[in-house]
Amino acid sequence: MIASGKAFERGDTAAALLLIEKALQKDSTQAFLHEMRGFYLYTQGRDAEALAAYQRALELGGASPMLHYRIGAAYLTQRRWDEAYRHLSRSLSADSSNPDTWTALGLWAYSQGNRKTAESYWTEALRRDSTHEKARTFLYDLYLNDYNQPEIAKSRYLDPYWKLNRFDPLLNFQLGNYFLKKLETARSAGQPEKIWGGTYGQQAIQAYSQAILAYPAHAQAHYNRGYIYFLTRRYDKALEDFIRAAELNPRDARAWFMQGSIYELRGETILAQQAYQRALERDPNFKEARQALDELTPRVSSKSPSLGR
Repeated sequence: MIASGKAFERGDTAAALLLIEKALQKDSTQAFLHEMRGFYLYTQGRDAEALAAYQRALELGGASPMLHYRIGAAYLTQRRWDEAYRHLSRSLSADSSNPDTWTALGLWAYSQGNRKTAESYWTEALRRDSTHEKARTFLYDLYLNDYNQPEIAKSRYLDPYWKLNRFDPLLNFQLGNYFLKKLETARSAGQPEKIWGGTYGQQAIQAYSQAILAYPAHAQAHYNRGYIYFLTRRYDKALEDFIRAAELNPRDARAWFMQGSIYELRGETILAQQAYQRALERDPNFKEARQALDELTPRVSSKSPSLGR
């Protein structure tokens, strides 16, 4: 168990899982071993297998608050809301001190459309642990996006943390999101570009750049920075960021769509068509990409040379 834990801590989940499997071959009656197997499977995104392992742990007498929390979290990822709530409630009844359980319950409430209930759960998680990153992030995003109150989001759930760690990639990414929200609001209100682009846009770019400097593989920071470059007509820089965002997260249809938009603006219709097609491969319901491709295809066909006999 110690060896598997050390393997997991250094990021080698496959090795940790293999060690647990070997331990189970020697003694398959230990509920905790099945629980840990489920946890490692869960971290690999193998939710169904994780739930089977957790169920086996329950059958063998495992009923710890942590086990119920882990089962509830796995059900959350599968959108099995009733089962998730049942196990998370059991975990909370047995141990109300775990901020992870409060945070997961907040996610459950939010998934049901109960924002205020979600807020109360996340607030309690943060009260239990003032450094709890997920609870703080959910509260920040709630006020920034759902409540559209960026100043409260920033003053309560960003500034106190960012001031203590100005180089943290997540905190700088969230600071960039704050300025992006200010940019979008000013732009929608018809304020001049020197305000929404020159002021808020530049501040957002600086924050996203700091996030990328600290964590170069931050796909969303690349995408968001590229979006601001796009809005301010710095298309070369925007394209670089959208390409990088797609490399880091190939499933992000938006990054491919934005590449297509820039290629189309440049008149590079074949490249635009290919980018829109890749966007649709990743999200067949992407209406804007479908419309752009349908409008572009006749132009590409008319430019193709006819083949003589």
